[in-house]
Amino acid sequence: MTSIDLYLTHAEHRDLVDEYRALDTSEDRLAWLMERPSLQAPIPDELVTDDRKVPGCLSGLWLHGSVTGGVCTFAARSESDMVQGIGSFICDLYSNRSAAEVLAMGDAMVNVLGLERLLSTTRRRAVTSTVAYILHTARSHVGIEAAA
Repeated sequence: MTSIDLYLTHAEHRDLVDEYRALDTSEDRLAWLMERPSLQAPIPDELVTDDRKVPGCLSGLWLHGSVTGGVCTFAARSESDMVQGIGSFICDLYSNRSAAEVLAMGDAMVNVLGLERLLSTTRRRAVTSTVAYILHTARSHVGIEAAA
């Protein structure tokens, strides 16, 4: 069992990672990321705002996170098919988990999958920023629960 298997307790996450891992080459993985539909609903136009835009992402990437009933959901939207695919994949990996699960994962999921090895420097920054946003959202929710 690899360290990533600890975070694949939900069938949807296991299926997603298994599909990704089954691809042989970086080119195949990038093509798959660009073509696969997200498991999350797209971010509506009214939420594509400056405060949700990932800084430093040249292709334009917007993120939205919410916590409902203790379950985190994340979604991405981009002007670029590649950035959309990468952002959505990361959001799907972290969605439908409790804030505690998200925080326990940290950046382990993207590190073990080697997403950053497929990308240019600017796109690597987008991956790092996406994970940071997800962790910040989860941390904020944990803080609210602790105060209640």
